[in-house]
Amino acid sequence: MKFHENVLERYLSLAPIPLAFERFLEARIHQRHDFRRPILDIGCGDGLFVKAVFDEKIDTGIDPNPREIERARELDVYDELIECKGNAIDKPDGHYNTVFSNSVLEHIAEIEPVFREAHRLLARGGKFYVTVPSHRFEEYSIVNQALSALGLRGLATRYRAFFNRFWRHYHCYTPERWSALVQRAGFTVTEIHTYDPKTICLLNDFLAPFSIISFVIKKLANRWVLLPSLRRVVMMPIAMAGNRVLKGADVAQDGGLVFMELTKA
Repeated sequence: MKFHENVLERYLSLAPIPLAFERFLEARIHQRHDFRRPILDIGCGDGLFVKAVFDEKIDTGIDPNPREIERARELDVYDELIECKGNAIDKPDGHYNTVFSNSVLEHIAEIEPVFREAHRLLARGGKFYVTVPSHRFEEYSIVNQALSALGLRGLATRYRAFFNRFWRHYHCYTPERWSALVQRAGFTVTEIHTYDPKTICLLNDFLAPFSIISFVIKKLANRWVLLPSLRRVVMMPIAMAGNRVLKGADVAQDGGLVFMELTKA
């Protein structure tokens, strides 16, 4: 599998800054791993991650949202797109050598059936690459940090609950709990580590409100950016600064996000 160079520059031309920063870290992690065909993307969304990161088409992308599937089809980065949920994918057992799900599973209330379905679809020795929030993600927000520093623990707890409702996060676990969860589905955990350190989480949380225009455009036009070529030029200084700021943040002790490489024995 070939990957694009200048991923951060590409992502910043297509998405808000905090989203691009987070996905850039995930791209760097994925680029260190082997993606053997055929490949399945569970929760492909609008296809933006694949568009910015991979220099070849992915075999199959699935998502339950028809609007996101429509946008992914426009981007033309999948050989096949299927509108379905992650726990019921109409493919035979052992069909894929690689499955990945990038910042998706935390948004699914009933997550264990999705892990079991991924396990069913993988061939023996196949890999499942997953990125999800850690238990620190909700803590590494500016408001929570401020409330906690002031000793307002009750308010901080309520804010974290609001934070997860706003982002539709059902699952934010320690690496140990994530590991136990996937092992119940039959996987062997061959690699697990956190990334996105506290400083970067706080930076992205600070930048999120400035992305409101992009959120409106996404709702109205089904894309984050209307003029990506122009935005790419405008974002060049941000890309250069981002490459320096994010250096080494794809592995971090006690980070806000978790990467797992899972193997079907």
